[in-house]
Amino acid sequence: MYRTSFCALLLASAFCSSAFGQTTPQFSLVDLGPTTAGSGLPWQAIQATPNTTLPSEASTQGAACFGSTTNLIYAESPGGEIVGSTCLTTPNSDAAMWMFIPGQFPKLTDLSVLPGALGSARTSGPSAAAINYNNEGEIIGVSDTKFPLANSTQQARHAFLYNSGAMTDLGAIAGQNYNSAASAINDSHEIVGYTNTISSVNGSVLSRAFYYTNGTMYNLTFNLAGGPTALLTNALWIDCQGNIAAVGLPAAGTTTAIHSYLPLRQGVARTTCIE
Repeated sequence: MYRTSFCALLLASAFCSSAFGQTTPQFSLVDLGPTTAGSGLPWQAIQATPNTTLPSEASTQGAACFGSTTNLIYAESPGGEIVGSTCLTTPNSDAAMWMFIPGQFPKLTDLSVLPGALGSARTSGPSAAAINYNNEGEIIGVSDTKFPLANSTQQARHAFLYNSGAMTDLGAIAGQNYNSAASAINDSHEIVGYTNTISSVNGSVLSRAFYYTNGTMYNLTFNLAGGPTALLTNALWIDCQGNIAAVGLPAAGTTTAIHSYLPLRQGVARTTCIE
């Protein structure tokens, strides 16, 4: 699994000197400009890669995957761990992990879906996907839930954390009937992604980057030092120091061009980070 250090990317060690001295996490913000200027950066998007060579949940049942659906891979490491989604005999999928053991066929672990999850309209059941993982045995991703999506015939989808055989629903800031999804987790057990929030101005549903730590999901826009100078719509990566790769819009002005941002965790550098 690629875990590129933000320190090397920024070529500025000062950016990597952070740890929380406050109860509430705080981040300084570096604006990298419109995303077209940094389109080659590794955090721009997490793309799923189809894979037909790995064992699927459907194949363990003695049947083929539904239609042309196949396993999807979101992250993998040279050490042999892969996470993604495994295809079923229905038009749905389960979050999954595969492990490569020397001399053996890859081993599939079906992580399933969030407890009680229901399928949305026009599907035969719920789906989930594992998106990323850390070196501590934790996996994050997104799953259908048992909660109906507000003003929709579909189910809400929530970010999850999988650890020690259990999948935990991280919820959404707007409430259980709204969406969220996790993109990355570091070895300090910090998770980032996006969540629906509700506008305090007109009550509309927004998409905002979240930062999750110690059981709390934060709207990252409101944890920027100096106030919400940018409206961060998604957080796509987090390194061991807690520095984040995000996208969004400047809070001031009328530009509609999406910018890349680096929210940099404030405080003393972590000495346990090796990457």
